[in-house]
Amino acid sequence: MNKRQGFHFSSKCLLALTAGLAGIMSASLGCQSAAPVAAEQPVPKVTVTGVISQETVDTDEYTGRTEASEIVDVRARVFGFLKTITFKDGDYVREGQTLFTIEPDEYAAIHQQSLARIALNNANLELAKANLARKKSVVKSGAISQEEYEEAIAAVRESEAKITAAQADANRTAVDLKYTDVKAPISGRIDRAMVSKGNLLTGGQGSGTLLTKIVCEQPMYVYFDVDERSLLRYMKMRTGDRTSAPGSLRELGVACYVQLADEKDFTHQGSLDFASAEVNASTGTARLRGVFANKNRELVSGLFVRVRIPVSQPYKALLIPEKALATDQNLKFVYVVGSNNEATRRTVELGAQRGDLRIVKSGLTAGERVIVKGLQRVKPGQKVEAELEQPPVAAASVPVTPAEAAPGDKQKAAAEPKTVPEPKPIAEPKTSTPPTANASGNP
Repeated sequence: MNKRQGFHFSSKCLLALTAGLAGIMSASLGCQSAAPVAAEQPVPKVTVTGVISQETVDTDEYTGRTEASEIVDVRARVFGFLKTITFKDGDYVREGQTLFTIEPDEYAAIHQQSLARIALNNANLELAKANLARKKSVVKSGAISQEEYEEAIAAVRESEAKITAAQADANRTAVDLKYTDVKAPISGRIDRAMVSKGNLLTGGQGSGTLLTKIVCEQPMYVYFDVDERSLLRYMKMRTGDRTSAPGSLRELGVACYVQLADEKDFTHQGSLDFASAEVNASTGTARLRGVFANKNRELVSGLFVRVRIPVSQPYKALLIPEKALATDQNLKFVYVVGSNNEATRRTVELGAQRGDLRIVKSGLTAGERVIVKGLQRVKPGQKVEAELEQPPVAAASVPVTPAEAAPGDKQKAAAEPKTVPEPKPIAEPKTSTPPTANASGNP
């Protein structure tokens, strides 16, 4: 009896416990359903800038090397000891300026001997002529034989020949004496003196001692190679008349610009004046040359440079900062912020680079705002808080006008014997139309 009552009590406790657990679970579910909704994400802050519309020119770029228009190795023409050096290493020297002096004493003495031989032969000639005149007056009377008379004539001719030979020898010794005074054959920048005073110099046409080197920096040449496709395009651009042969590059004055290794822009303006007569069959390239006035001597022979050649007429182009671009596999896109501050993804077609900016051929219009900072926090169609930033200054594809020279430079340029023709852009064929920017921003 007691055992049954105990078992019955245990069953009631189990039922009560089960009911309690069910109530607790119901209460827990009710609390979860009554929890507040999560707060919305904050609006991201971004920086935007406007699309720039600017006049530009399409260009081709190449790598090249500068080379002095004239390079001369100054060598000793005669044997002797080096007496003086009359310049400082690296000076700018003028044509005809004395650079070195070789001891002239021995050559001066030899030249005096040559002059003395001329005087001796002149005296012998006068004596021979007087002897001939006497024999001529008596030969007809038979006082002397015809043979003696002819010997007198031969003596005169022999004296004249000796004078000619002595004069030639004097000219040679005068040249040797002149070569003891080594002068600058051209104007330009001189290298260091390769030999110090007191050294014995070796003379000769090809084996003379190398004394120094002079390079002419005004004008300066730039040589570079272009592929055959570009060369063919330039040939078609040089003239619109296909019935006549095109003029030389020198006559056309095709403009080109140079950028040095430490420069950001192409500030040095020149013109093309030479193209190789044939294309290199092994490389498929042709060598072209640009000539630059180099008034300030900023270009030095042997520099590595970049060359830019304008290949179109000026046209309006749209530009955006390079940092506004994003990549999705092989597609380039930007985020455009509209008037409602909503970010829209826009695929763009890109053109050439202009400093920190990039030309946009299609996909944008002038005046639109693109995101340049905060791209990672933006999704298409999302509202953003935009802060306007001024766009960077667009680097010109080519300078509009050459830099104005200082008055002193103008005087120096006027004194220079060589001039560089005023360059001009390549003229497009008459059948072509220069590109312009349409409403969608396509050039």
